Amino acid sequence: MHVSRTQMAQNKRKKRRLATILIVIACFLLGGVGSAFIFMQAHSKVTANEINMNDESTASVKANIIIDPNASLKTKVDLILKKHQFNGTAYVVQNNKPIINQGYGIANKMTGEKNTSQSVFLIGSMQKAVVATAIMQLQEKGMLSVEDPIAKYFPTFPNGQNIKIKNFLGHTSGLPGRKKGNEIITSAQILAEIEATGIKRQPGTWDYQDDNYAVMGRLVEVLSGQTLATYLAENIFKPAGMQKTGVGDSFFTNPHMSVSYKLTDDTLIKTSFLQDTSQLFGAGNMYMPPKDIYLFNKALMDGRLIKQASLTRMLQAGAGNYGFGFYDRPNFYISRGVGYNYETINSFSKDRKDAVIVFSNIRYERDDGALVKEIYNAMQSEK
Repeated sequence: MHVSRTQMAQNKRKKRRLATILIVIACFLLGGVGSAFIFMQAHSKVTANEINMNDESTASVKANIIIDPNASLKTKVDLILKKHQFNGTAYVVQNNKPIINQGYGIANKMTGEKNTSQSVFLIGSMQKAVVATAIMQLQEKGMLSVEDPIAKYFPTFPNGQNIKIKNFLGHTSGLPGRKKGNEIITSAQILAEIEATGIKRQPGTWDYQDDNYAVMGRLVEVLSGQTLATYLAENIFKPAGMQKTGVGDSFFTNPHMSVSYKLTDDTLIKTSFLQDTSQLFGAGNMYMPPKDIYLFNKALMDGRLIKQASLTRMLQAGAGNYGFGFYDRPNFYISRGVGYNYETINSFSKDRKDAVIVFSNIRYERDDGALVKEIYNAMQSEK
């Protein structure tokens, strides 16, 4: 009888798991619990990378869900998330009132933990909106102007007399983007690498590069005399009430960490983190649960972080329909991040009453933009 490649792979994985179980049993018999624990720890990378999706997974087959038009908005949003096979945590607000704050699917396949409202995720480039807010705070304090050339603060920066702070905030600086390494690195070393890389064009053309915000993060440090993490904790996280937000490698020891996976041929492959998070300085090493970014939005809009004039400037669309950290869409503003198989989206409506925030820990061959739009459409139909 012909056996397909898929069946062969499944049989091979079953044999491997059976062998693992037998070895663990042997460890218990020969060396006790300690030996078994050591074995499982030593092989955790292998077992994590070869776990099949189970029946409870949200991603094996496209969900066939029919949404009753007469259902409550909360029910509709919940079903939309399930229809899109969403795996992560969602925070959805209508008329300034949360209607969804819950987890979907798995947070850790090995332990069986599910995502909850408390689950934390790396937010990737969504961090840029937070760093941009810090720059606007420093401008309000008279410590800089977004119209200043970067050479005023970093005299050796290439083409520094022509590149303004606003060019970094809007991704129009002309930087080519440095090649990130894997080792621990300081913000001063990152700036030196960026300067050594030089520029590829004169400022003004849209070109999305993480290095733009690495430079901005370093500028916050130089002007404030604090590390970026300390400055953000004191001047943004605390006043906004973002108690679950953190920066750096502490993410990996957080008890609410949602582990990221890549879906390949109906198998979840655990993400390997080879790169030290310091390499993502200013542009992707921040983590939080979805509710915390909503608290950031609220503090931003309520004037607790910056003045309304500064917020208006941040949201003003430039090249690429990008302001300072946010994209301008027809019905909402949005910041998002994609990295290490996490996908995070933070959006709020133009009237600032509604919000759709979705943090996912499984990366599919698509993005969650369509999901966000569908949720907004459902909310609009209720008005």
